[in-house]
Amino acid sequence: MLQKAILRLKCTVQTMHLRSLSKLSTNLKENLDKMQAWQIHSYNGLEDLRLSNVRIPVITNPTDVLVKIEAASVNPIDVAMTDGYGNTFLNVLRKTKNLFFRTLGELDLPLTLGRDFAGIVVSKGYNVGDRLEIGKEVWGVVPIEQQGCHANYVIVDSSLVNPRPQKLSHIEAASILYAGLTAWSALWITGGLFYKTAITVRMNKRVLVMGGSGGVGTLAIQLLKAWNMHVISTCSSDAVEMLQNLNADIVIDYKKDSADAEIISEGPYDIILDCAKLGPEYVKMKGYPHDTYIALNSPLLNNFDHHGLIMGMAKNLEDLLKFNIPKAENKSCVKWGFFIPSQTGINILQKLVENEEVCSEIPEFYCTKNSIILYFLFVGSQIVPVIQQVYSFQDLPQAYERLKQGHLRGKLVIDMR
Repeated sequence: MLQKAILRLKCTVQTMHLRSLSKLSTNLKENLDKMQAWQIHSYNGLEDLRLSNVRIPVITNPTDVLVKIEAASVNPIDVAMTDGYGNTFLNVLRKTKNLFFRTLGELDLPLTLGRDFAGIVVSKGYNVGDRLEIGKEVWGVVPIEQQGCHANYVIVDSSLVNPRPQKLSHIEAASILYAGLTAWSALWITGGLFYKTAITVRMNKRVLVMGGSGGVGTLAIQLLKAWNMHVISTCSSDAVEMLQNLNADIVIDYKKDSADAEIISEGPYDIILDCAKLGPEYVKMKGYPHDTYIALNSPLLNNFDHHGLIMGMAKNLEDLLKFNIPKAENKSCVKWGFFIPSQTGINILQKLVENEEVCSEIPEFYCTKNSIILYFLFVGSQIVPVIQQVYSFQDLPQAYERLKQGHLRGKLVIDMR
């Protein structure tokens, strides 16, 4: 009897031990599959931003890469999205994408923010080429309808990821692409510089950058100078020297009494790029002479949010027509600029950062429809990062609060190493 009881006790202890080991193994596996991500679970602003433990995303698309994030920047779109900015249109994008690719897709909430990053490739789909090997240091951007990169890991299409320029640290690289692509698409595509200069090597356009000291403004100035533009920019007095160091031709302190007169005398402008969100009414009231005004805070997504998809589309058309109905005395037009996640744009920014030497022949990379123009864009040009402050991953909410205050001198970056 005693021996049987001892035997049963041993079996019970062994069973409990095996169960304990199994549970420990399961917990360990779950922990290995987890990461930290700054997320919002409702659209209540920054107060809802919190650090969550979530599953590391899994690659389901053959052209995707999984990147371990080393640094990411904070952009105005991140703060705006905490209040639900663009949610109506972005959900349509998500549903369309899911239907097209026949996937379950991503819900809008909980939402991980963050649009540009530097990191290391840790996994990739079977259709990703040798350009992005496992362990490769990279930089890239995340489309705004996808889960973002303010997390330990992110999945993104390989077309939006490039090897990180060796001239840049992970912090510096993370500061460039979102703002750079916003400036590039606003000037090159929306502003029509690509088409206006299709047969011209030296561009010689006059561009006014209003609010040149922020993330987009500092990169816009550098892009324009790389394209041989004559750049006039406005900022407050404490940023004048910084913009001069970025080679802006004329820098005007907008708080001076003579500012408006100086801006008008430097015109007329081929393009006014409004990084200060002053609006077309402001420019019209001040009488700044120009051909094209480009706003970076268009009402497009807000109109969808407030009026729905159909009525929002009608409202957007109304808003554009309001400023663009031709008048005999005023031939200028109003356009909206946007961030465009573009492989072409990333390649252009990469070449400008790397500042490659001029070759005697046009490289194969440029042998495209407008190769001769792209070739000359990179002659003697360079882009450098402008960073105001670096925050730790744990202090990310402080970076959001600082960005919300405005009046930045460059970018805010999160160090996630």
